[in-house]
Amino acid sequence: MAPNPVIYIVDDDEAVRDSLSVLFAVEGLAVRSEGSAQALLDDLPPAGPGCIITDVHMADMSGVELLRRLKALQVPLPVIVTTGRAGAALAAEAMAAGAAAFIEKPFGADEIVSAVRTALDGQVRG
Repeated sequence: MAPNPVIYIVDDDEAVRDSLSVLFAVEGLAVRSEGSAQALLDDLPPAGPGCIITDVHMADMSGVELLRRLKALQVPLPVIVTTGRAGAALAAEAMAAGAAAFIEKPFGADEIVSAVRTALDGQVRG
């Protein structure tokens, strides 16, 4: 039996991490949250199904830089990038780096859950 997917939330805003953790727990998904990109890199997710949600603007490194490092380390999890300060150039940069989705804050619960479900479905089929 395949392990259940884990949603990794990487954001330096504790309130965002907490609200997303509750949202995905209600959806029946396991959640692990990290307050920084480096914390996730220090304790890389094990092989298995899942998804990473990261904010673009964090103190230690940007979400796009985290995405690039994860790709370089061949971490196979899809990455959803979120931001409160978006622009077309930033969205294009994130997508070019391999983001599964780019979502502007504030986003609705349905929007982020749908993006995660799509990313998880792509993993199963991919």
